Amino acid sequence: MTFLDVLNRQNHEIAELTKVLAYLIQERELCDTDIASNLIDQYVARVKEHFERNNKFVYGDLLTHQDVGVNNTAKRFLEGEKEIKRLFNDFVGRWCRQGLRIDNHARFLAEADDIFRLVARRIQAECEELYPLARRLGHGAEAAASQRA
Repeated sequence: MTFLDVLNRQNHEIAELTKVLAYLIQERELCDTDIASNLIDQYVARVKEHFERNNKFVYGDLLTHQDVGVNNTAKRFLEGEKEIKRLFNDFVGRWCRQGLRIDNHARFLAEADDIFRLVARRIQAECEELYPLARRLGHGAEAAASQRA
């Protein structure tokens, strides 16, 4: 399994967690359950891991590639990631410290929906544009071997 396959699998897990959480948090009473808290913790951990560590393996090769178009694509994804991280960290700091802490359910739902949509669009763009580009250039297999070691 290449590192790009691992990233695709992570994206799939994040997408699944997003769907379950989006449904679960609609009911205010369910937000206070340990299950909801555990799921949001998993979601936060998976998204942070994905952004903070894994994509760096993809970006390194693309940023140093001789093709300007490849460099620009990598730079665009990195810039977008910075903004997503900022918004995601704001959301986590406001709502997800030591489990869910909700004082205004309507506001929480609106912000969670925005974050879920933002992360989902990013995952889709990675799967449809960034990873295929890296595959075409032959990157990702080496990173998988070093990641398993």
